[in-house]
Amino acid sequence: MSITGRIFLFLIVLLCSGLKLNAQLKRLVKGSVTDSTRQAIPGANIRMIAGKDTLSTNTDKDGQFSFDQFQSPDFSLLVRSIGYRPASSTHTFKSGENTLQLKPILLRPDTQMLKEVVIEGKIVAMKVKKDTLEYNTAAYKVRDGDHVDQLLKQLPGMEVDEKGKVTSMGKEMTKIRVNGKDFFTGNVKEFIKQLPAEMFSHIQVVDDYGEEAKLTGIKMGAPKKILNLVTKPGRNRGTFGNAGIDGGTNNRYGFQTSGNIWKDDKQIGVSANLNNANNSAGSTRGLYTSGNYRNHLSKRTVGSANYAFNNNLNENNQFNYIERVNPLGTLYTTNENASESKSDGHNFDLNLQGNYDKEYLTASLNGSFSNGRSNSSSENVQKGAIRQDLYNSSNSNQYNPNLNANFGWGKSFEKKGRTMYVNLSGVLGSSKSDQDMMNKIGYYDQKTGAFIKDSLLNRLVDNKSSNDQFTASVSYSEPLSRPDDTVSTKNIDFNYVFSLSATNNSLQTRVRAPNGQISFVDSLSNVYHSTFLNNNFRVSYRYGSKRLNYTAGISLQPSSLKGSYEGRTDRIRQNTVNFSPSGNFNFVISPSQALSGNYNGSSNAPDFQQLQPVADTRDLQNVIIGNPELKTSFNHNANVDYRLFDPAGGLSFQIGLNTGLIQNQVVANVVLVVDSLNSLKQETRYVNANGNYNIGTSYTLSYPFSRRRFAFSLNGNLDRANDVLFTDGKKSFSKRFNYNQQFSFSANTEKLSLTAQASYGLNANTYSLSSAGQTRNVETWTFNLYSRFILNKSWTLNFTSTKRINSGYSIAANNPLLINAGIEKTIFKKRTGMITFAVNDLLNQGNGLNRTFSDNAVTESRTNGVTRFFLLGFSMRLQDFGLH
Repeated sequence: MSITGRIFLFLIVLLCSGLKLNAQLKRLVKGSVTDSTRQAIPGANIRMIAGKDTLSTNTDKDGQFSFDQFQSPDFSLLVRSIGYRPASSTHTFKSGENTLQLKPILLRPDTQMLKEVVIEGKIVAMKVKKDTLEYNTAAYKVRDGDHVDQLLKQLPGMEVDEKGKVTSMGKEMTKIRVNGKDFFTGNVKEFIKQLPAEMFSHIQVVDDYGEEAKLTGIKMGAPKKILNLVTKPGRNRGTFGNAGIDGGTNNRYGFQTSGNIWKDDKQIGVSANLNNANNSAGSTRGLYTSGNYRNHLSKRTVGSANYAFNNNLNENNQFNYIERVNPLGTLYTTNENASESKSDGHNFDLNLQGNYDKEYLTASLNGSFSNGRSNSSSENVQKGAIRQDLYNSSNSNQYNPNLNANFGWGKSFEKKGRTMYVNLSGVLGSSKSDQDMMNKIGYYDQKTGAFIKDSLLNRLVDNKSSNDQFTASVSYSEPLSRPDDTVSTKNIDFNYVFSLSATNNSLQTRVRAPNGQISFVDSLSNVYHSTFLNNNFRVSYRYGSKRLNYTAGISLQPSSLKGSYEGRTDRIRQNTVNFSPSGNFNFVISPSQALSGNYNGSSNAPDFQQLQPVADTRDLQNVIIGNPELKTSFNHNANVDYRLFDPAGGLSFQIGLNTGLIQNQVVANVVLVVDSLNSLKQETRYVNANGNYNIGTSYTLSYPFSRRRFAFSLNGNLDRANDVLFTDGKKSFSKRFNYNQQFSFSANTEKLSLTAQASYGLNANTYSLSSAGQTRNVETWTFNLYSRFILNKSWTLNFTSTKRINSGYSIAANNPLLINAGIEKTIFKKRTGMITFAVNDLLNQGNGLNRTFSDNAVTESRTNGVTRFFLLGFSMRLQDFGLH
């Protein structure tokens, strides 16, 4: 080759090398930084070391960051943000790859403290983060051996009842998560009693709008309350379990065991529970077993499976007093009921979740199957406007299988803020029951009150029904703000939901004569089919910034209801169109102050019982006949919440207001008809009406003092409701008023956990009918004391007492004093064993009182059972949540 050719070849090689080097210099890395609840962390510092290059940047308001124009295929990242523990990682580009999208980088709160150094003045007890209320556990007393349930009782606005139900501002926690991830079965009651309080740095109450909202930012409907526990560094794994057995007087017994393996996303758990100690009106025996598994199926896909079986036996005795008002006067009914039921239930749940760069996938399949049998007997004495006696006995069998499936797919596009989410779900549900009912009616002369005759009726009722539903939705969000806008985001959101439900019902009634002959009763039987189709078109504008986030839109909801009955010519065919505004907002006034609100509207079709024109005679003193001409109702719901905290002193104040209004509400029309013996019967029919509304408010105020060892709290609620009802075609109103106020004092020291409460409740109801008489008020004063004394490292004493003073009940109601006490003794070297002795209702004064309202009726119930018993138990707790 000539010299000229060699020079030319050298230049070509040099040029290609330059091109290759230039391609290497154009590597691009994108990523994001979030906290444990998947919320973005703006302003986090990212340092990159790539070969000889060191680069630095900060995340934007959405927690996003990127690096470009570097050469090395290998690089490391160090992420730091105030209040969070630093996170480091190393990465490598694949051969030929120039762009790399990293998985979201999770930062955990920094809770490390120097030994012997306590700076209490800098502890911020509570903080508001948009849809999250966060408590700092360092601000509260956590004793050795305390579990999460005992910590939750100290948090302002949080309540834990005797059965482990957790509520925040009166709303129940529906699921438990750890570090923002699903935790085993998500059963709040189960795990707050097993997880040690000392391993968590923060407790968060999250307003969860679902997976769609996390991806798209589009929030619709009312959120669910989620309890999220944030672990201290290195505490996101462990093995834990327990086993225990107890027994006592009145044939009380119990056995429980569980075992769990937890390594962040990998979770394996089994549990079993058998007991009969949770009953106040007879006897209850329950058996429950479950198993669950969760793990990574691939690097970015997590799968889980759960199965549970339960078997229950219940025996109950109850006394009811019922007042029903109508233009002729008031019906007074006393009812004594005894029942026994047995049931088996199977539940399974399969879930799949995947995060693939800019795509998200979720799929689930869950089902349930239950069957049972029950028998009951009751004696009714009815006086007032109608004098009648009724004796009922019933034996029935039930069979209920259900299957649910859900699939969701979401995508984030290259253009920042542009997202799409598609969801498909289906439900297959059915039920089957057969009843053998014996009814004996005693008739009386309505003028003289003299007994006339008895009437005996034996009916065999078979009922089969199915309810299948299909729902499809698609959401799309288009950004309106400029890509370089780091202050705020603006989006226009489109959402469409299609739902279809189909109901089929077959009611077959036969009558058995005294000679044993069985005949079919056509007038009390029917076969019914209906479909309800609903469309929801929604367009909205969404604005987001560091402090203010809001959505405002409008929705169009056309719906169609169709129904038919075999053997009948009448048909149901209704088309309805509803317009309603929609929206929500969240204004973080400061880290210690926030205001939020939500409004939504929804269509609801009448149910089968309200539509069917065939008489349901299972309650002969109140026969139910539906109305096939009913229209679809529309619900309006709105709420506003305000939160205020003093970061230094710990004073907290929360208040919420909620309202509801229903258009075309399906309401009862109670009429009196003459039967074959010239006596009067009550029948309940249905019509559409306007005028139903409710408005309520609840609040909590907490003031801690003396380094938060002591606290006063004041909380209460006030609710007002107006219910429309008809009696003999005449419109009337039921006005309900509920008021509750509670004052509490709590103490949490090294040796003592104590809460003393005094509360007052007023329950009032007034009917607009002139014959209904004066307003019925029920007032209740309640005084509670809950205490736990730690005598030393191995001995603990528990004592609780409740005094209730009742007034205004029509049925006999005593004013019980309930005293429970127990002592615990830990044994073995690591205190893994425990012996317990407890007494429940020492004075044996327990009873259950309840008052409910339905249509034109006020029902007061009382249950009496053997509530005093002594219990001796032994349990073993094995757990390892050490640093890893």
